[in-house]
Amino acid sequence: MAKLSSTLCFFLLVCVLGTNGIRDIASNVIVPNDKCLTALGVCSFKLCDEHCCEEKCLNNFKSQNPSGDCEMIHGSGLIVCNCYHDCDN
Repeated sequence: MAKLSSTLCFFLLVCVLGTNGIRDIASNVIVPNDKCLTALGVCSFKLCDEHCCEEKCLNNFKSQNPSGDCEMIHGSGLIVCNCYHDCDN
């Protein structure tokens, strides 16, 4: 019979505790104060700068309290336009 390692058990415990209370779209339960994140493309001075990112976010999610920001993906050096907005119910 296979024996589970203590590392695997600890990892599974962290995964379960880390996701406790989160509701996904499949269960159709989203707390109104939750924020969703939508990546709107790459940020750069030539393609789309900080101001462009904010405008894209506002234009795409006008009624959902949007906030756009160029953010670096850690470890890759890639800068993307992230739009934080209220989730649809």
